[in-house]
Amino acid sequence: MNKERQLQTPFVDALEAYCYEGMVAFHTPGHKLGCGATAYQQGLFGYALRRDLGLMYALDDLFQPQGPLKEAMELAADLYGAGRTFFSINGTTACVEAMILTVCRPGDEIIIPREAHRCVMEGLILSGAVPVYMRSHFAAKEQVTLGPDLASLQAAIAAHPAAKAVLFTYPTYDGVACELEKMISYSHAHGLYVLVDEAHGAHLPFHLDLPKEALACGADMTAQSTHKLAGSITQTSMLHCRRGFPDMERAASAMALVQSTSPQYWLLASLDSARQQLALEGTKRIGRAMALARQLRDELNAIPGIYSFGRNIMKYNGVGGFDETKVTIDFSGLDLTGRQAEVLLRREKIEVELTAANHVLALITLGDTDASIAALLRACRRVAAGQVVRCDRIVTNELPLPDPQVVLSPRNAWNSSKEIVSIQHALGRIAAETIMFYPPGIPIMAPGEIVTASCIAYLQNKVKAGYTPYGAADSTLQTLQVLPRGTEYE
Repeated sequence: MNKERQLQTPFVDALEAYCYEGMVAFHTPGHKLGCGATAYQQGLFGYALRRDLGLMYALDDLFQPQGPLKEAMELAADLYGAGRTFFSINGTTACVEAMILTVCRPGDEIIIPREAHRCVMEGLILSGAVPVYMRSHFAAKEQVTLGPDLASLQAAIAAHPAAKAVLFTYPTYDGVACELEKMISYSHAHGLYVLVDEAHGAHLPFHLDLPKEALACGADMTAQSTHKLAGSITQTSMLHCRRGFPDMERAASAMALVQSTSPQYWLLASLDSARQQLALEGTKRIGRAMALARQLRDELNAIPGIYSFGRNIMKYNGVGGFDETKVTIDFSGLDLTGRQAEVLLRREKIEVELTAANHVLALITLGDTDASIAALLRACRRVAAGQVVRCDRIVTNELPLPDPQVVLSPRNAWNSSKEIVSIQHALGRIAAETIMFYPPGIPIMAPGEIVTASCIAYLQNKVKAGYTPYGAADSTLQTLQVLPRGTEYE
């Protein structure tokens, strides 16, 4: 990393310089530098509206960068050790879709984990690729998925020797990291491209006790949600390609395909600014987040009835690392489900990232302070002491994610006609819709998969526990969308 160059913020500087030129706007957006914005927008954004510009050529073009934006992305590549980095204003969703579009053609098989985010399915629909699932493991005590291990990968490759690529989710939403370096080495030895959905890993290079970042493990392409844990504005992400990656130009074309042609300058500047902060202060800030997370976990485990697992999750086979800034708080000792705990914590003004089984997930980031940690601890102590009005008990256990049975490419299934049947009559039919619970946004059922008994049981179990399904045409799940009988299997 060139530390001297990392001091610079070329796109931020160019944006600010343009704003001070005092140009009279006869271009989009229609609010004309804030003059026509609503009172609400003016109060919310104020002077920042002067930076809401629609002239890509005036500063640089996201899809043909030649100036300050090109420099900003080069600095990001330098920071992360990439051969080339692309900025995304359509989140990591666009980056994952672009990765799949870069290496897969219609009919190509791609090996994916059961924990793949919904954007992977969208990438399959766009590309025409066909998913092959690796078997994942489940920690019954902690009620979290552990992802696939090397044996799962080996079995998938042996069964599908013509597969073109493999995609890993690393780390999982809960911070569990597979033995990625071993799995990448094995994949490359068998001629596969390796893609990594590293949405929750933009901070990994900045602390030695965090899992090793995907590029350092040898990944060909990796997608990171800079906004999630590394300080940029929501909706901003980066796609990194390793040095020497042979399909850089196709990756650039794919990124152009899945992003808006009207990129928001605030978002691009946010990525440039966040990159500089990480380069200059990342080790210090992520180190502070780690210290706070460790303090929080220790104090949570001292509260009767509450438990938070830590690095002991690495006792399971196939787990190669753990992100300690992901703090899972288990309330089962208080006879509470995660959903109930979330409601009680909200009454104490605490908003968590997600809920499942008997736990909630809290993210500790470079934005946390002693005060935020104290507030969470105070709320948990009040819940444990019964000082918050309790909910009626709903008995539920988190089930392992059902194993998908793919019989038709997601693209062909998505393009087919659909029938609506009762959920009972959907058993054994081919799914025509993607259904998930968000977060984490992992499809329980996706187009082209057989609707199995375990799939139906999982969906009904979650609804019974109070969760709302996303993507389902019928949010009550009384009915499901399936393909007509006689649809050809591929």
